[in-house]
Amino acid sequence: MVRPGLKRKTPDEEDYDPLIDGQREWDLEEKLNSTNYSATFVDVRDTGEGFGLAELQRDGFRNPLLFKNKTGLGLRVPSESFNVADVKLMVGARRPVDVMDVRTQQALVMTMRQWTDYYTDPNRDRILNVISLEFSHTKLDNYVESPTVVRQIDWIDRAWPPYLREKQMDALNSMDTMFYPKVRKYVLMSVADCYTDWHVDMGGTSVWYHILRGRKVFWLVPPTERNFQLFEQWTLSGRQDATFFGDMVEKCQRVELEPGNTFFIPTGWMHAVYTPEDSLVFGGNYLHSLNIKLQLRVWELEEKTRVKRQFRFPLFMQLHWYVLARYAGCLMRREHVVPPREEGEDLAAYAERMAEYGTELKNSHQPG
Repeated sequence: MVRPGLKRKTPDEEDYDPLIDGQREWDLEEKLNSTNYSATFVDVRDTGEGFGLAELQRDGFRNPLLFKNKTGLGLRVPSESFNVADVKLMVGARRPVDVMDVRTQQALVMTMRQWTDYYTDPNRDRILNVISLEFSHTKLDNYVESPTVVRQIDWIDRAWPPYLREKQMDALNSMDTMFYPKVRKYVLMSVADCYTDWHVDMGGTSVWYHILRGRKVFWLVPPTERNFQLFEQWTLSGRQDATFFGDMVEKCQRVELEPGNTFFIPTGWMHAVYTPEDSLVFGGNYLHSLNIKLQLRVWELEEKTRVKRQFRFPLFMQLHWYVLARYAGCLMRREHVVPPREEGEDLAAYAERMAEYGTELKNSHQPG
């Protein structure tokens, strides 16, 4: 499908390159209507009543879950009237925002004020997408709480030292000022006709995803070894615009999300996303103990496909060491990670602080 207002070059023209020119050689409209993507991987439920940690521990977390209503999930998000202008007020008008140009799939940076002006402009001249605005430690942080089961299994909650999380003051995602992996709370703001090409979420993270406004269409492919091999070939070919990855695999499912829906994507699921109308979505990424082997397989895939550092899970290796220390502590009943002594702190004060820290650890949950 050719975007309105864009002149498409033909393959006969010497300077034609579909990847550089941002033109696909397959028809998006056909992919939205085709009956080829009718696999039934997604477990669809009316509400989250009865769903929780016990089910995941018993049955595993292998297939995507779609809850039509968030009741019972322990999820908190703003009301349906919340909009992009409210995001600007909560995170700051001068906050830098990573933006994707959908036509070229290239990244650029805007301020939140510039993004709001673009989003609310009825005469947009480009199709832009924001899918990576992490808002922890902003005012918006207080209005969003991830689903209960996510907080119960998320390694950052379970294993990352609390004293390091408490040191985090900067709301930006700069590695220079990051004391823990800031990947738990995102707001996604997409205009109509946005398309995000096939990908696997960073580091093999699982994802929770709540549609506050608008709609989304997902194509999903399961994380089999054969599919990973095909995905690696497709990625390294440099010709992603020539082939729709969902057509290369044996089974693919297309699913549409509506306002009020909450979606859980497990480790390693390859997916592409289309936005039929302007949308506002909240979500977050998390690593956990239910799919460790698969998470590491995705990390290996990222290495092979040369995913850039800014698109990788931050502090990935450090988190795994903290998880190992947490398990060792549970097995040996001895804590292996403790806060360091502060500069100028006397021994008595440090001992008292360590006693409080030990009490906090003792009262915390065991790893999920």
